[in-house]
Amino acid sequence: MGFQKMGSGLLLLLLLLLSGCAGIDTAPPEETSEEELSLTALFQTESGDALYGSAACFSTETSSDCFPVDDHGIVRVSGLPRSGELVLTLFDPQQKVQGTMTLFFGQGAVIDATTSKDGAGYITIREDTGEVAMMFVLTENGALQCTLWLAKTIPSPADFP
Repeated sequence: MGFQKMGSGLLLLLLLLLSGCAGIDTAPPEETSEEELSLTALFQTESGDALYGSAACFSTETSSDCFPVDDHGIVRVSGLPRSGELVLTLFDPQQKVQGTMTLFFGQGAVIDATTSKDGAGYITIREDTGEVAMMFVLTENGALQCTLWLAKTIPSPADFP
């Protein structure tokens, strides 16, 4: 009988501890990386020259971050939203605007990136994709065009739409 009392006492203690823990307010979990997107972007001219020394700024309604373009014309950015609107502004080394483009991110069955006739970029991301590589080409008239950077090699200008 002493064993039953001890066992029920332990059970009661365990229930009290569990019920007390359930009542503790805990902070909601932080947004996971599943809600964010990483981007590797290549910036170049129509002739294929890297736009090194530039800065790429990515802006939403609530935040803006700028990143230097390295000597190969590449920027790596993490923490971008997986859906919604993002404005990309490319600055030259003298901090003058070289080009700007509104990017619209959405989810779909395939990964795709296109530039519409009005100059907006449309990027489709699969649900299981956490990183995308894109190429941005600055045209002679100052417009940016985007496409997927599939091989992560610098393509010839003839390969770009």
